[in-house]
Amino acid sequence: MGIGLGIARRLGEEDADVLLLDVEAEAGAEAAASIGGAGTKTFRVCDVASDEDVRDAAAFAQSAWTHVDFLVNNAGIFPRHATCDMSEGEWRRVIDTNLGGAFHCVKYFVPLMRPDSGAGIINISSGRALEGAANGAAYSATKAGLLGLTRALAREFAPRGIRVNSVVPGLSDTAQPRLELSDEQLFAAGRTIPLGRIGLPEDIARGVAFLLSDEASYMTGQKLVINGGAIMA
Repeated sequence: MGIGLGIARRLGEEDADVLLLDVEAEAGAEAAASIGGAGTKTFRVCDVASDEDVRDAAAFAQSAWTHVDFLVNNAGIFPRHATCDMSEGEWRRVIDTNLGGAFHCVKYFVPLMRPDSGAGIINISSGRALEGAANGAAYSATKAGLLGLTRALAREFAPRGIRVNSVVPGLSDTAQPRLELSDEQLFAAGRTIPLGRIGLPEDIARGVAFLLSDEASYMTGQKLVINGGAIMA
């Protein structure tokens, strides 16, 4: 299970209506079907790097629910390339997906948020934004960019009562780190973390749910680092 699905399932447990967006039709539909709770669970194929795709997804949300309360920007790709070997096209693909995707979603979904209703936005960053990543310049740059975007949007939308925060996951039990680490290496790395394990999608989901709740009503422009103490920032 990835972090995005973990978050969707946690919000579903709280009976939220959930709209999932993903480029993979079959996987996205299966993910939506796996979310419990009393709310509506819907999936649409959407490439968040596409302004048009996100605009259409927001139009669908408006027709289904008239407004939205929360937006979680989690889409991200992490191709491993030495910087000097990375093509211009690959660089732009990472930027357009990881950072541009958040921009597109904010652009089209924030107008559907009611002022002073407790609405909130969460941008999912990464520990790579804080410590960098060898052979991951584009990924680190976009995840750091999301932290800057979070602060800018928090100031811009505060007068409307819309809070914007970011979550910074550490090494987690998902597919992404397995592109370069075996299970043995992954869990061995977890034992070097102060709390003694790698993170779970549920750990990140709990942080997101907290930031979207009324218990975090006086928090905006902040980053919540969830990494077992691996990076103390």
